[in-house]
Amino acid sequence: MNKNCTNCHKPFDITTDDSAFYVKMKVPEPTLCPDCRMQRLMCFRNERALFKTKCALTGKEILSIYPPTAKATVYDQKVWMGDQWSALSYGQDFDFTKPFFDQFSELYFKVPRINLDNTNNENSDYCNDTSDQKNSYLCFNMHRGEDLYYCTTGGYGKDCVDLFWCIQCELCYECTKTFESYHCFWCFNSSNLSDCYFCEDSYSCKNCFGCIGLHQKEYHVYNKPVSRAQFEQFISEFKFTHQNIKKAQDKLSELRLQVPHKNLEIAQSEDCLGDYITNSKNCTQCFDVMHSQDAKYVWDAIVNDSYDCFNTGSMPATSLMYQCVGVYNSTNVKFCFRCDYCNDVNYCDYCSNCHDCFGCIGLKHKSYCILNKQYSKQQYEELLPRILEPGEFLPAKLNAVGYNDSVAQYYMPLSREKAIAQGFNWNDYESPKLDLESLDAKDLPDSIEEVSDDILNKRIKCEKDQKYFRITAQELAFYKKHKISLPHLCHDCRHFARKAKMNPRVLYDGHCANCQTAFKTTYSPARSEKVYCEKCYFAELA
Repeated sequence: MNKNCTNCHKPFDITTDDSAFYVKMKVPEPTLCPDCRMQRLMCFRNERALFKTKCALTGKEILSIYPPTAKATVYDQKVWMGDQWSALSYGQDFDFTKPFFDQFSELYFKVPRINLDNTNNENSDYCNDTSDQKNSYLCFNMHRGEDLYYCTTGGYGKDCVDLFWCIQCELCYECTKTFESYHCFWCFNSSNLSDCYFCEDSYSCKNCFGCIGLHQKEYHVYNKPVSRAQFEQFISEFKFTHQNIKKAQDKLSELRLQVPHKNLEIAQSEDCLGDYITNSKNCTQCFDVMHSQDAKYVWDAIVNDSYDCFNTGSMPATSLMYQCVGVYNSTNVKFCFRCDYCNDVNYCDYCSNCHDCFGCIGLKHKSYCILNKQYSKQQYEELLPRILEPGEFLPAKLNAVGYNDSVAQYYMPLSREKAIAQGFNWNDYESPKLDLESLDAKDLPDSIEEVSDDILNKRIKCEKDQKYFRITAQELAFYKKHKISLPHLCHDCRHFARKAKMNPRVLYDGHCANCQTAFKTTYSPARSEKVYCEKCYFAELA
């Protein structure tokens, strides 16, 4: 069945399997296309933007994902998790004369929101959505790590700087999609590496520099084998100055056009379509999912039997999710944001260990609640069927996060004017500037040997977005230890540059450059890389 999106007016298809899922979840068919549905989910999630504000209860200065100008009532995490307040005290009767979203909006902006979401961290205050972090700084969506700086999404790391989507890495720098690796720098989409530099799509390799598509290799430079003595001499003579790093990256870009690339990154999976899918089955239009089954339109997740989810799930897999963001360890959850250990809840926000709740915010260990008001089981079961559910995720305007601070701005960027015209919020707040001596990044020394500790007392203007950033003592020690030049970009621009290494989450029609087999791929037809089907790609490696 073809429908037209009520937002962008583009056509989208609802298959027989889709209809069966909607019937099972007891929801109406969506009126928005998959892209617009994902955009609405993502606009609620701010992972990286931090602001100084004050706890609305104690007046203490705190860091928060909400700027001081946000409409939200923000509590310090310790206060929010404590017993100084009760979310039930904000309960309100359901008014059948008013639309549900109007009533939920009243509750949303009254119930206190947690400033940051960190668990069991030590000396890691400038982080968000992290757990079991020690001595870490500006890390987001990271778990179980130590001495990490500017790392996003991953876990089990130690002594690393500037990572994105890396797990079990140690002494690594500027890596993306790199796993179980040691002492690696500027590596991408690789695993089980050690002592590698500027390597991509490589596995079980060590002592390699500037290589792409190598498996179980050692002592290679730009994909050519060298002796151990030659490699050690090359590394000893290579100076990691800013200019040399750029030259190595440029040379790697040239090599990237010469070697084949797999059309999609799908491994140990069956009947899946998307990119970066592992150990999964029957996942369609999915990106960055693992250990999942029977999922569709899901990004960054571990789920079973679920549609339209972003950054959701856990092992054992969260199941029966529909239009959810940041929901973990839960079952039968619809239209919810940041909930965990919940069952049979709809339109709930920041609820934990709850079941049978509707339109609730900030509840813990509760059941049979509607708009934060407690009912008996019988009262709840009598009242709930009378409530007409909207059948879509929360409206964009019902959101304390600015579109420009959310992950939606990366995947689906909008100008301020277009965002507001489409009903999204926009954050115009600017944090106060530090009164420090300024330095343009272009004027930084080319070599780390030329950098003195005085750099710690200066603010540096990013070469890309012109925003100022600082170098911390810990990262300066890391750069000096590994003889790496200072970055010329702020931590946000560095993060988005790493993220841009991954192909966009769009599927194109393509043909294998070797056997001409038709396939789906995330490589745009306008790009110049040689893209192979999976069979030809692995045959090339043999």
